[in-house]
Amino acid sequence: MGGLSLLTIINQWLGFFSVRNQARGRIYSIVGFIANFYLLYVGVRLVINKQLWGWLILLAFLILFYFSILNIIYYFTDKVVKWDISPFIDKILGGAKEEEEALKTVPANGLYSRDRVLDTTIFADYEQRQNLDRLFQQLKEAKLVSSNYGQMSHFKIKDYLAEHSSIEANYPGTLLPYFDIKYAPNGLVIYGGINEISARPIGLITKVGLSDAILAVREYHLSLASVVLHGGEGLVVDQATGKAVKRNLPIYLTAEVAYEKRINNNI
Repeated sequence: MGGLSLLTIINQWLGFFSVRNQARGRIYSIVGFIANFYLLYVGVRLVINKQLWGWLILLAFLILFYFSILNIIYYFTDKVVKWDISPFIDKILGGAKEEEEALKTVPANGLYSRDRVLDTTIFADYEQRQNLDRLFQQLKEAKLVSSNYGQMSHFKIKDYLAEHSSIEANYPGTLLPYFDIKYAPNGLVIYGGINEISARPIGLITKVGLSDAILAVREYHLSLASVVLHGGEGLVVDQATGKAVKRNLPIYLTAEVAYEKRINNNI
């Protein structure tokens, strides 16, 4: 009770001042860490007096102590720990998914029902990779590539890195201003650019969902729902130090294809 009362008093006191969330978090982390030992004291006293509640309080102490250590690491260091379970808790509760959905941009080609859209497998040859690199630079020069990590806080980024090991500065990706597909003997060629005139081949769709792209074209009318560019500047976890460090990440594409059953076999 003493620890909780102290946290309440500090919260009310900080409310009178303009204290940044990081500073507030550091204060809470220190006070919470110290207050946990009150639970340890109470638990030990109850166990000595042969009270079963003492074991439950000791268990609560261990759980809170674990999260207190995580808070101290997050608020006072740049390290990313692999034994942090908070990203998995967030994933179960749906928090990360909701944030990613909120960051999505409406594609220029229109909106499609999610149950009529499939992921794709993309291959890029040397020329297409060169075109993709040039397009990335054009988008940067036009200030169309964000570099704010999806407006995630420093601590959200650390949570993300604990699960994925790397993150691009333009997370969750840069939607291309213009994109289209053209049929080729070996798949569907993606054309992308700042506009239609500047569009160049930047990748080849070889699979639509689990189906071969050529077979899918024969059975379905296909249209690109979105083409998103990823990569460039980003953060990775340094395996030696456990800290997040800046790196240039490979540039690549992801694309979604909307499909509709063909009435006849004419392409």
